[in-house]
Amino acid sequence: MIQIAHPVQSISVNKQRVIFSDTQGLKNTLFTKASDARQFVKWLKAN
Repeated sequence: MIQIAHPVQSISVNKQRVIFSDTQGLKNTLFTKASDARQFVKWLKAN
């Protein structure tokens, strides 16, 4: 489970890794597939 404290301030993507900054600080998430990482980023941007 990934916890996000909105608003998200920055997002960085490198293949399967997504690094984002929210009100709680910097978070680093690794996905098994690059497509899952891209889908997560789309979700982050939409919310």
